[in-house]
Formats: sequence, structure tokens, C-alpha cells
Amino acid sequence: MRDFHIYSPEDAIVSNLKETALRLDRICQQELSHIEELAEEIAGIGDVGEILQTLPDHRPPSFPIDETALPQSKPWLTLSKNTHQTLLSLSLCRALCPRLAKKASLTREIFSSESEEISPENRNRIVYQKSSYADSAFLQISSALPDCRAVYAPSFGAACEEVYNGQSEYCILPIENSSEGQLLSFYRLIERYELKITLSCDVLSGDANRSTRFALLGRNLPTDLDHTKQECFFELSLPLGTTPETADVLLAAQLCGLSLRRISSLPSTKEELPFSVFYSFSAFHGDLHTFLLYLAMEAPQATHLGLYPHITKKGN
Repeated sequence: MRDFHIYSPEDAIVSNLKETALRLDRICQQELSHIEELAEEIAGIGDVGEILQTLPDHRPPSFPIDETALPQSKPWLTLSKNTHQTLLSLSLCRALCPRLAKKASLTREIFSSESEEISPENRNRIVYQKSSYADSAFLQISSALPDCRAVYAPSFGAACEEVYNGQSEYCILPIENSSEGQLLSFYRLIERYELKITLSCDVLSGDANRSTRFALLGRNLPTDLDHTKQECFFELSLPLGTTPETADVLLAAQLCGLSLRRISSLPSTKEELPFSVFYSFSAFHGDLHTFLLYLAMEAPQATHLGLYPHITKKGN
């Protein structure tokens, strides 16, 4: 046995840190055990819709920040608290996900809308402002949507309004191009008329060096996509300045296996919140259900803008 006097102060500090790390590990194991118990209790509350509505009330608590003890460390402590909160919330959502999946389709419940059913005469009716590019987009989309028919509108806004009022099931809008990137004015229309992107395709210009991405939009998101077998994009917006912060959303998405495609700010349609943060993720092989539960818990104010595959024109 080594004598105490041969230990350096550094050795003693390292030994204390190791012991602290072991205690923290045991605390983490206790937290995960409690998270599993909490998930079991939440799953027994009622149907999935009721659980989703009350999910923010079951947000697991994180550790408090003692600003008086370490005022100079407040930024670091705040960051640590937010990260810890994200990990706890994700752990709860991951534990809750298989328990809710036994009850119903999670995507159907999360993306459910109170909009009225489309009448039979308006089903598969696709409205858009006529142009050669939009016609080309319709031809690509029609290959994935049998029995659809095209109807022309005098403007982009009129096309969106037809879908909003149930006169057409879908509309087609350009959402980005290779020269300007994201087309913000069209995303404002999407938010204003509460539409959802259900499909996208690219249309090449005459010189084949430029392209425009068109989106098929409806009032509801599809609920039958198998996100593990096809590349699928998920897009949402959050009011700027609200919680969770951007870093927490990105951390949660990364831990769920989603890949960030784009992040930007969008002019909001709400006067009290002039801007919103727009996120676009690739959900291919990602745990989208857990991420959606996280958003339902931590960001119930989020607007789901799209959950859709991208179709490629044959020969491209």
C-alpha cells in the first residue's frame, strides 16, 4: 500500500473527480429508471390524442441553476441545464414511443387536423398557376398520384385558397430554386393558408444548369410513409425567441438521427412574432417518431410544414 505522502495534490484531485464521476453515473442510472416509470404512467393516461395534449405538463425537471454561488459561470451552467433538459426529454420520449405505438399510428395522431374531409368531386384535384415549369411538375407528380387532374388558378394565392377552402385537395407551388435558394414568399403562403408539403420534385430550366423545386401541398400530412425505407424530408417552423432554443432543437434532431438540410429565418404571418426559425431535416433512417414526441413536449407551438418524399424524374 502506498503511503499518503507520496500522492501529489493533482493525484488527489483526479481521484476525487473519478469518485464524483461514479456518483454522477449512478444518478444517471437512477434518472433513466425513473424516466421508464414515468413513461409507463403517461402511457396509461388515455388515448394517444389526450396524451399528446398533456405531454408538455409531464416535462421532466432538470437541475436548478444557483446564480448566487457561481455568477461568473451562469452562461456555462445555462448551457449545461439546457443540454440536460434535452437529454431527459428525449429519454422520456424514446421510452414513451413504443408504448404509444401499440395504441395507434403516432404520425396520424400528431399530424391530425380538424379540417373537413375532401368531397369526392374535389379529391385528387390539383390546382396551380399555369406555366411550362408548373405543367412539368404536375406531370411528375401525376406519376405518383394516379387519377389526379389539373385545374388552373389565376394566382398562387388563389391556388392556396382553393385548398384551404376544400375546393381542391392539393396545389402546386415553387419552394426553392438553384439561383435564389429558399423562396420565402411562397413559404409565407404555406404558413398563411396552413398547408403541408406532401411531395416535391425538381424541374430543370432550358439550359439544364438551373432547376426549380416544386411542392405538392394539402391540408394534411401523409401518415403512411415508411421513413426507414425512403428518403423523407421533415420541415417545421418555430417562433423566434421562444423555447426550445435552436441549439436544443438541433441537438435533439441529431440524437434522433435526423440530418439538418437547412436552417433560416422566415418572416412570420403573425404580427406579434415578426420572424420564425425554419428547419428542414432529412429523416432518412432517423427516429422521427421520437423527435416528433420531443417537439410535442418541448415545442407545442411548432408548425409542421411538411413531411414528404422527393420524387426524381426518370432519366435524370
